Amino acid sequence: MKIPILQTKLYISPPRPNIVARPRLIDRLNAGLHCKLILVSAPAGYGKTTLVTDWVHKIESPTEVIWLALDEEDNDPQLFFSYLAEAMKTLPGVQTTLSQLLQSPRPLPVKYLAKGLVADLTGVTTPFLLILDDYHAIESMEIEQAMADLLNWVPAQMTLVITTRSDPAFPISRLRAQGELIELRVDDLRFTVDEAAAFLEGSMGIALSPEQVNALETRAEGWIAGLQMAALSMRGRDDVDSFIAGFTGSHRYIMDYLADEVLAQATPSVQEFLLQTSVLTRLSAPLCNAVLDTNADEQKDNGEKTPFSASLHHHSGAILEQIERTNLFLVPLDDERRWYRYHHLFAELLSQKLPAERAKQVRQRAAAWSEKNNLFTDAIEYSLGAADFDTAARLLEKHGLTFLFQGKLNRLQRWLDAFPKAYLARRPRLCIHYAWTLLNQGRTEAVESHLLAAENAAPEDTAVRAVTALIRGNIARAHEDIPTARSEAQVAFELADPDNAMTRGAALFQLGAVQLMTGNITPAIDTLKQATVLAQQARNLNVAFLVGGYLGLGYLLQESSEPAEEVLRATMAYAAELGLLQSPLLAYVHIGLAHLAFSRNNLAAARSEIKEALTHCQVVGEISGLRRGYMLLAQIEQADGQFAAAHQAFEQAQKAAQSLKNPEIEPQMALLKASLSRREKNIANERTLRFLAMGAPLDYAQAVSLTPAPQKQPLTEPLSERELEILGLIAAGLKNKEIAGQLFISLNTVLYHTKNIYGKLGVNKRALAIAKARELDLL
Repeated sequence: MKIPILQTKLYISPPRPNIVARPRLIDRLNAGLHCKLILVSAPAGYGKTTLVTDWVHKIESPTEVIWLALDEEDNDPQLFFSYLAEAMKTLPGVQTTLSQLLQSPRPLPVKYLAKGLVADLTGVTTPFLLILDDYHAIESMEIEQAMADLLNWVPAQMTLVITTRSDPAFPISRLRAQGELIELRVDDLRFTVDEAAAFLEGSMGIALSPEQVNALETRAEGWIAGLQMAALSMRGRDDVDSFIAGFTGSHRYIMDYLADEVLAQATPSVQEFLLQTSVLTRLSAPLCNAVLDTNADEQKDNGEKTPFSASLHHHSGAILEQIERTNLFLVPLDDERRWYRYHHLFAELLSQKLPAERAKQVRQRAAAWSEKNNLFTDAIEYSLGAADFDTAARLLEKHGLTFLFQGKLNRLQRWLDAFPKAYLARRPRLCIHYAWTLLNQGRTEAVESHLLAAENAAPEDTAVRAVTALIRGNIARAHEDIPTARSEAQVAFELADPDNAMTRGAALFQLGAVQLMTGNITPAIDTLKQATVLAQQARNLNVAFLVGGYLGLGYLLQESSEPAEEVLRATMAYAAELGLLQSPLLAYVHIGLAHLAFSRNNLAAARSEIKEALTHCQVVGEISGLRRGYMLLAQIEQADGQFAAAHQAFEQAQKAAQSLKNPEIEPQMALLKASLSRREKNIANERTLRFLAMGAPLDYAQAVSLTPAPQKQPLTEPLSERELEILGLIAAGLKNKEIAGQLFISLNTVLYHTKNIYGKLGVNKRALAIAKARELDLL
């Protein structure tokens, strides 16, 4: 019996008006004209058919096009091959073997039908495309095998083009390896921002600003159908911005489309898996197994049925592979296909259908699994999402400083804001984390209330009082309130447990900073070195960065540029190793590097470094750093002849100075103003101002500026500052290993410098080196 053929299934749609031009994809498709297979695979609504239709109308080379739109009925092999036979009739030179085989009174094996099709095509000499649209409708393994055979036997002039929501079951990896496959997938098909703008205006008649387009494209993740649904909803609206901000998977058009075109097409077990995992921000097989695990005892006690199928447990990996293969809006997050996430709009639709109590249970289980696997960010997010504040608080109390050191301040604040205020006030450690967060955001005026809350929550806890003193001292230091900075740092140091390297290291940093600001430079350097050891021991990155800057400035105040540069560069290298080169707590390191560059008359580098420092100081509220930085910038601009810029920098320094509590700020600023008003050079004044910009007090800066510069050494090749320092320690009787520990450098570095010292002095022993150095007045 002859099977009736619907000619509309063989019809190629005409090009659409106002279609978005996608030349990058057309070029990819053109590159596949000489391949065996072009696969266009993506979820519903990504414009697969539209793209291929547009392409076939634009092909310039002489190419015949055979089009077959598939549906579920085509899983009957006889019907499938009947349509193929009918579609192929238009090809010049095609034979009729397949048509004759289909007339057999008894259905023939599919393999024979496939061979008949190939036999018919051998006489075709014109290049042609066989396009199977909506191939995801095919579930027949017989047809899948026939397609695999066809690709093995395909004549050179034919290219098979498949558009589908899910990858075909026949293997394609060999074609990929042989270069016979062109693939277009979700990442290729999703609209760019420019394409989204063209689509909304040209196809949908919606004109949006670039910012609105970008926001909407971000929400839709380039999903064309999502943009179309949004455009339909926006017609006639005045509140476009608020609509875009609230555009989610729960919007009725999106819900209807996803429910009908995506979710309904999945098997019941996959639908169940999608719903139960919808609240996970990212998915892996082990995580999904954990949240889908059942508790038989719990079910037995309450007599309720499990809310999800136990058969899903331990099968998550296979289900994820199936979901990815069928393009159910699953986005891979790594090349190994270990982690995935759902398209945001799809996840929002799914989560709307998951009961609240079950969603809470999934999040709690996800939090437990994440903590066990050291994924603390995820664990905190899931705990807060489940309103499990006790778990979230415990995790934040333990790991909060890690996020602080990494500069994740906005994330920390968002987490802390998620707690009820009354709950937060009962957790002193959380109050302290909030205070540190605000401090590092430069919001010092908001810190005190959290410090008081911490102290009220734990009035007898000396460890809490040590940290609140530390934070108050830090604010005082940044505002040059030297008495308060000193007293609070001393309280912190005395109250901290002797084994608490974190708090004691931070307290020593503040004491060293106070010593530096009061002109006690040598003790300051010793204190800051001790702080460095403790900061490294506790991996306190914030203190390590601040100490690095202050220690470098301490050496510069001693006019020891070599150890200063070593410390400053080492701190930057440490930050680079951690991926934290943009940390605002490197502000004082940049100030030190700016001073070094200025002393070498490298004005461009000095200006660049000081501007970086000023940006960082602004972020973290380092008012003292702002004042010093603008003072130095004024001197840099004056040295470069940029007198207007120098006065602007002075005004900014003056503005910062108004917030400081240092009583000698006024005379310091007066000295800078007087210097800027004179065009002639005054070496003593210039040195004084540089020392002031390093943080020294006025009396120290003036005294050192009046001291004659060090005389040149009576050597052909003078000893460097570091070599002189090591020579002094050799003369003091220290062993090489002790010198390394004293200077915080490696033993190999000590040996290297010692060798240079011997060479320059013309000796080969320690005793001879000491004697020669004394003879030359180097000791």
